[in-house]
Amino acid sequence: MNSKSSTNARRSASQRSALPPLGETQLVLRVSVPTDRLISIIGRHVRLTPATRMALQRDLSDALQGAGAELSASTSTTGESATRPDDVLTTEQAAKLLGVSRPFVVRLIDGGAIALHQRVGNQRRVLRSNVLAWQSAERLRQAKALKRLAGDLDDEIFGAP
Repeated sequence: MNSKSSTNARRSASQRSALPPLGETQLVLRVSVPTDRLISIIGRHVRLTPATRMALQRDLSDALQGAGAELSASTSTTGESATRPDDVLTTEQAAKLLGVSRPFVVRLIDGGAIALHQRVGNQRRVLRSNVLAWQSAERLRQAKALKRLAGDLDDEIFGAP
């Protein structure tokens, strides 16, 4: 094989192993789990005979053979990177998440209803988990108020004269 063809072969092999552009990326994470480590952990809690140890190793190997973990790359272009509970959000992102105006979110932050995570210049940042906690508490408060109102209306309509 001459040097030119070996260079072309290396180039084509490297092109085949190169990742596709980000918009087309599907990454898969393969995990290798040594069964000996798992059996030693079990052995710390339970006395294992050599036959049991071998059976456990065989069963664990079979069970973990089909197991897998997937790592995927986000290709969202909508600007919404907030998918985990502790993402840091701008006031605009928090407002969009809550379905309210940005100035309302600013008032909530300044009033302490939503905890301020950090300030970047004059901009406020909040944690997604804090925004969702406020939303949950607000919905609970509203439900209690509606229940109280419904009880008052029932008393007024069906109550004794």
